[in-house]
Order: sequence, then C-alpha cells, then structure tokens
Amino acid sequence: MAGNIDETLRERGLRVTPQRVRIWEVLAGSGGHLTAEEVWREVSGALPGLELSTVYRSLDALCDAGLVVESRPPEGPRLFEARGERHPHLVCRECGGVFHPEREAERRLVEVLGEVSGGFEVEEVHLVAVGVCSRCSGEEAG
Repeated sequence: MAGNIDETLRERGLRVTPQRVRIWEVLAGSGGHLTAEEVWREVSGALPGLELSTVYRSLDALCDAGLVVESRPPEGPRLFEARGERHPHLVCRECGGVFHPEREAERRLVEVLGEVSGGFEVEEVHLVAVGVCSRCSGEEAG
C-alpha cells in the first residue's frame, strides 16, 4: 500500500492531493499513533499554509477509505495510525502512552471473542483498554 499511495487513493475512490499523500506518508512512517495536531506539525513543514481543519478532513477521508485507523481513548485526543493488522490498544491513564499487547495475547483475545459469541468470526478489533502502564505503576522490568 505504501509503495504507491497515489494508486491506492484512486482505487479507494479518493482524489489524490498533496495533503492526503503527505499525511499518509507521515502516519505510515511513524509506526505509531499520532494526534491530528502532531500530524499537522509534521506535514505543515512540507506544505506551508496547511490548516489543521484540512488535516482533520483528510484524516477522516483516509479513515473512511480504510487506509487509516482512528482510536478514541476515553480521555484525551483522537489518535490516528496507518492501517496495519488488527490490534487492540492499551492506554495508560497516567502518562497517556498507547501500547499494543504481544501478538500471542492478541491472538488469544480474538479466539476467545469468537468462542464466547458462538463462532463469530472477528475481522477487526477496535478495543481500547485503559489502565496504568508498568512504568507508571513502578513495576517496569529492568
């Protein structure tokens, strides 16, 4: 997908604009979760005059096209990331960090969801678990 974002945008029914391309590149390159404001700061250097409202509209369009995933923690700003494999998010209520469980834990979660729902086939997971990370709880290994 990242190889030819112009073609992917067209295939998904979106107009190719410098804003959408650059926003996608920033998210795909970050490998993590960014707020719209963080995306705007990264993109505005390359596109002077870019408005934050344009970033939000572009992010919404990229989400609708399935290229970007939005997470909405119970508190704090909306977070965006380039769509990868399905995965839940663990959000620390102390530091605001966003973490992903290990693949095995995620696989078991999807398996359990299917079992307890009578064989429902899980295709996407939009789970946000709020708690305290090991660093904030003082239990960090190391």
